[in-house]
Amino acid sequence: MPLHLLPPRAPGFRARAYDLLLGFALGAAVVYLLDRALAARDRGERDDPVEDGALLGRVHLALAQTIADPRAVDVRVHDGTVVLRGPATGEQIAEMVACAHRVRGVRRVENRLSPTG
Repeated sequence: MPLHLLPPRAPGFRARAYDLLLGFALGAAVVYLLDRALAARDRGERDDPVEDGALLGRVHLALAQTIADPRAVDVRVHDGTVVLRGPATGEQIAEMVACAHRVRGVRRVENRLSPTG
């Protein structure tokens, strides 16, 4: 004997509209719960302390993939705070700050880059 969760309905516009609304509600609930779970996971990764040496290596690697000459930038790390110093164009400054923010383990970025040109 099959188990029915919903009572049988006569086919028609109301039944289809009900099914459509139920589908949207269930889909929205699933997306909401997954979004919260992923956000909580991301916050957990950001809150995990990372040793400054490892974080410095991550930031250098990320900058090397973002700008042409990452050696022109002085990068310092202390307790999860990244300090960027050196000359750069306005576009490079924005890219480097955003790049450093995206590195897992970085809590804060201090932009002490000097705009050139």
